[in-house]
Amino acid sequence: MQVAAGNAATFPVGSVHRWWNDGEDLLVFAGEVGPVADLDRYLQAVFDVLNSGPADRPPLFYMAHVAWRHRRTQTVLFMPRPLQMIVLPLIVLAGTILGRYRGADWPGSAARVREVPLVAEEDV
Repeated sequence: MQVAAGNAATFPVGSVHRWWNDGEDLLVFAGEVGPVADLDRYLQAVFDVLNSGPADRPPLFYMAHVAWRHRRTQTVLFMPRPLQMIVLPLIVLAGTILGRYRGADWPGSAARVREVPLVAEEDV
């Protein structure tokens, strides 16, 4: 389903979907999620990772860490779920051994993600 600017869409809980900006204009997104669980922190971490690397290839170790850390509440279907349960912890283990997650200032780190307020204040 494609949703044009100014329109809305509703997705049933657990439905597979994706969203992206199909144009050159800045994407402004407003949404409501219920139950929210940790979607705010997950999306912040994902965008932190995506914005830290090349546009066409997100950093593997950091994206795997975010996906693994949020595996109980968020699902990304970039590979079959049973395969994720094997591959992701191996990538995170390799990243740990290589020192990719030292400190708190790496892309997608839980320390870099802050809680988002339930209601955002509108700019006046």
